[in-house]
Amino acid sequence: MDTLLDRINAIKSIFEQQGQSWVEPYETTEGAINRKEVGDHRGLYYFIENNFYFGKAATNTVHNRHNTHRPKLDVNLARLYSTPIEKKEPRWIFPEGWKEGVRKFIIEDQGPIPSHWIKIGKKRVKPGVLDFPVTHKVDVDQMKVLVWNLDHMTSTEISDLEKQIIPQLWPYCNTETYNRRRREEKEKAKEEQMAT
Repeated sequence: MDTLLDRINAIKSIFEQQGQSWVEPYETTEGAINRKEVGDHRGLYYFIENNFYFGKAATNTVHNRHNTHRPKLDVNLARLYSTPIEKKEPRWIFPEGWKEGVRKFIIEDQGPIPSHWIKIGKKRVKPGVLDFPVTHKVDVDQMKVLVWNLDHMTSTEISDLEKQIIPQLWPYCNTETYNRRRREEKEKAKEEQMAT
């Protein structure tokens, strides 16, 4: 899809396919969401620049959902891990699709973003790299986000919309898109190998 209008129309058609009345999204910024100026409701949200990420806040508020996104955008690995001790799991995960998107669109690329945790044993982790200084080429506070207030819907209805919207838009950082890129890379490598 070429334009934001095309993507909005695709989202609108999914609302219609699922028998939901269209809800006009409002445009805001990542900073406004993080400052709790907006987003105190459930719904869908879409980082529109570069078709970056599409997400849902089905059981929590958009603002609370972004608490996990901001440290990824800031590449704040210490915050993603939380207390730097051995424990069951890090506070938040930094999925590979997000890492690729942040490297490509948000920061000056200096190679792969390291893991903020290391698995030890079957059910324990310890801190990995917690200090990874980066230079941002984008002001994260000013990143544009479209938000749909869907407080009137059930969490299942919100989830169903998101599940069908992602493969229409293929947002860069979504896990589904990351997995699709990996499959396509493997297929291309296989074709190239067969051609030689």
